[in-house]
Amino acid sequence: MSDDVIIPSRHDELVRQVGRDLIDQGLRQGRSLFTPDRSVWNLDVAQDLRRWYNEQPDLGKDPFMVKLQRQLASASDEAIQLAAELLTLQGLPLLNLTPEKLRERVLTVLSWMRQPVAVPERVLAAFTQGTWNGGTGAHTMLWKWLVDAVELVCDWWVLPAEQREQAFTGPWAWQAAIYQHKIMPSLREELLYLAYPTHFLPILNMAHKKAIRAAFAEPDTALTGDLNRDLFEITVHIQREAGQAVDYYQAPFIAQWRKQADRPPGERRAWLVRPRQGGHELVTRWTGESFVSLAASHFGDVPPGASKSEVRATVDSGYQHLDYAQRVALANEYHAFLSQMDSDDVVVTLVDDHLYLGVIDGDPEYHAADNGARLRRPAGWLATPPLPVETLPAPIPAELDQQGTVVDLTGALEVLSALVDTSAESSDTVEPSERIPPPARVVPKLPNATEDLATRLYIARPWLQDLIELWQDRSQIILYGPPGTGKTYLARALAAHVAERDAVRLVQFHPSYAYEDFFEGFRPVEGADGGSVAFAKTPGPLREIAVEARDNPKRPYVLIVDEINRANLAKVFGELYFLLEYRDATIRLQYSPSEAFNLPPNVFIIGTMNTADRSIALVDAAIRRRFAFVELHPDDPPVRDVLSKWLKANNKPGDERASLLAALNESIGEEDHDFKIGPSYLMKPNLDTEAGLDRVWRYDLMPLLEEHYYGRLTKTQIRNRFGLAAVRSRISPPPPDVPAAEPPTLPQA
Repeated sequence: MSDDVIIPSRHDELVRQVGRDLIDQGLRQGRSLFTPDRSVWNLDVAQDLRRWYNEQPDLGKDPFMVKLQRQLASASDEAIQLAAELLTLQGLPLLNLTPEKLRERVLTVLSWMRQPVAVPERVLAAFTQGTWNGGTGAHTMLWKWLVDAVELVCDWWVLPAEQREQAFTGPWAWQAAIYQHKIMPSLREELLYLAYPTHFLPILNMAHKKAIRAAFAEPDTALTGDLNRDLFEITVHIQREAGQAVDYYQAPFIAQWRKQADRPPGERRAWLVRPRQGGHELVTRWTGESFVSLAASHFGDVPPGASKSEVRATVDSGYQHLDYAQRVALANEYHAFLSQMDSDDVVVTLVDDHLYLGVIDGDPEYHAADNGARLRRPAGWLATPPLPVETLPAPIPAELDQQGTVVDLTGALEVLSALVDTSAESSDTVEPSERIPPPARVVPKLPNATEDLATRLYIARPWLQDLIELWQDRSQIILYGPPGTGKTYLARALAAHVAERDAVRLVQFHPSYAYEDFFEGFRPVEGADGGSVAFAKTPGPLREIAVEARDNPKRPYVLIVDEINRANLAKVFGELYFLLEYRDATIRLQYSPSEAFNLPPNVFIIGTMNTADRSIALVDAAIRRRFAFVELHPDDPPVRDVLSKWLKANNKPGDERASLLAALNESIGEEDHDFKIGPSYLMKPNLDTEAGLDRVWRYDLMPLLEEHYYGRLTKTQIRNRFGLAAVRSRISPPPPDVPAAEPPTLPQA
């Protein structure tokens, strides 16, 4: 065996010292960490504790410590002390259990002794360090952890003395001895690390360990098949190359193996697993035996982490009696259970419209003898009463409407995590009836309009404030009006005002724009060899901004859709129409049917629509119902006064442009209301010369008018009615004895 060792990467020297002493005193000598001259970790005491705790479970709804006190009321002092030392072992390395809470828990248990003992100061000092975050499972699964720990101590002292002593001859002998006992992974891996921190990593999550091995194993190095031994060799090699300790949860290492794990660092998910076969009786087994399961009667033994194609092939082989759609759904469910779930994910189930809450606590495993629950994952279920669905905050009820046996509820993760975490953290001190479900997610408040914004836009602040409040209420608005009314400019200015620069996206619709461009679709990508082409599912702007918004719920995100009426909106939005109206609901996606998607409430959409291209009356009624429409028209405030305010702000008080624009729009008339010209064409600094103004009139405005009146007026008639000279003549009195020209009469449209 190599003389190399793993250099501990955590600042937990006291944890390692006390943990090793506890193991030596308890499992090697049968004595006590708190009172070394007293025999506590022996078969008689362990069996006494098992008799009162393991064999007499308290199924009440009280907090863990309340029930434990009832269970140990008649136990011996030694059994109570053993329980306190086991709880010390459980909480010693936890970063997500405060030193004060752990100290209170241990001292409370010791106070139940007829002759209480004290906790040594060095043990209390170790409580202040910590090694890892045990996740929510460290709290929700505490009762099960203690059950397994008691069973381990009982089984340990039944072993022959030479076999027990052999376990302490080295790290791999210790691992072999611990792995003989069927105990929770968190207890098992903790015992390995605390006994031999120079050979085992401070990691409880087995999926993380496997991902690390897959990411860092040398391609030409044969693996032993022993996960911890492989990780030891890999870590020692990296240490030698790096010249320092290796913490796989820190940069630069975490980015490499997290890619292998197929989920971003720190991401937690939520899952609904329905008890298809067994119903209420199966859920009773789940909560009583701490697992969640699928039947998997014809599934085979597909390894955890298998790809979707591998799972699909196994389903097609084992479930030939089902039709194609059923096999696809089944493959998605088994793949999620095997390869997408992870430790510390939230898991829930439904019985009689009541929600049970729990936490995943380990890798999947097969139980061949149980056809009704053959594929399992360890799970800690909260001891609190199930919650009626009608009392749950949004978006949980809508998420639960999704079909399937295994359903991704990550859209409701924030609320579900709050429910689970609150119950777990307060389970020792707060009565279940006092626990209040967290409030529904609050849409971030958009900032009020400011005078500075109003000044920059030449629009009155009250009008802008009313627009922002409408946007806040409706989440989706469309600015519509004739060309040149500043719709896009205003949309971009509002987006910059309410959201940070990196939280704004702009897309422009056009006739060929489709759902695949806007949300997601398969796009050609160049192959690795540079000569082939493959297709990959690629997110569009709405999907990208929704993902970011979901990760930052307190921050507003804005999607600007310019020229929204130029695309086939029903084709572009597809099933997303529903989410525009029901933000708390979820849907199955066209290209990701196994995934539930919801549009986060902090995504605000603002569209622009040119009424010269298409009248608002022709817009799809579904869109009109889901968006608030705000007209920007040259004849009405605030657009009517923009040009005059701009001229005044730029020291051009006598400029004729405002009068020319008013006269031009008066000439267009009400019969062409949606085609009147906006002020932005004339809000340019170089138009205070006759030549500049003439160029805008001839090359910007006249082509628009000629196109609009094509077939109704000749070019000569258009020039005589809308040309610069003709319009100017209407705002200037005609010379004496010269009658004003009559505008041509328009034919009936």
